[in-house]
Amino acid sequence: MKLAVLPVESACNVVLNDNRVKKIKYCVFKLASLSLYFAVAVAALSQDLSSLGKMAQDLGSMDSLAGLTQKLHLSPEQLQQVLPILQGEVPKLQAIAGNSGLSNVQKLDKTKAVQKQSDSKLKNMLSSEQFTSLQSFRSLQRQDILQGVIPQ
Repeated sequence: MKLAVLPVESACNVVLNDNRVKKIKYCVFKLASLSLYFAVAVAALSQDLSSLGKMAQDLGSMDSLAGLTQKLHLSPEQLQQVLPILQGEVPKLQAIAGNSGLSNVQKLDKTKAVQKQSDSKLKNMLSSEQFTSLQSFRSLQRQDILQGVIPQ
């Protein structure tokens, strides 16, 4: 019994039987499936890495509120208590930094007053290490305000 001649047989001078054809189809299907799987995996991984990089950049900067809360290593409970206090400072500090009518000394004094008011509430919520980190942040924040950087 003569089998139908497939294009592969004539091109490669090879005779294929049913088992070989099934094996080739299986291998081609498997290769296509793996290629599709890897393409999807690479696309997902690159998107995840991109979003993780953006999040790390956003959270890692010391001039942002999110960066501060990350660097303080706040527990979920602390975060619920501390975040509203820090968020309440932002518009006050933005107003100070954006007020061109104030001298640097006045900006510094007003900034320290806002920070001191918040720190009195935060001191009991934070560990001594966290409070020390907060004070380091405060120092950088004051320098930024003097240089005209608007807090976020």
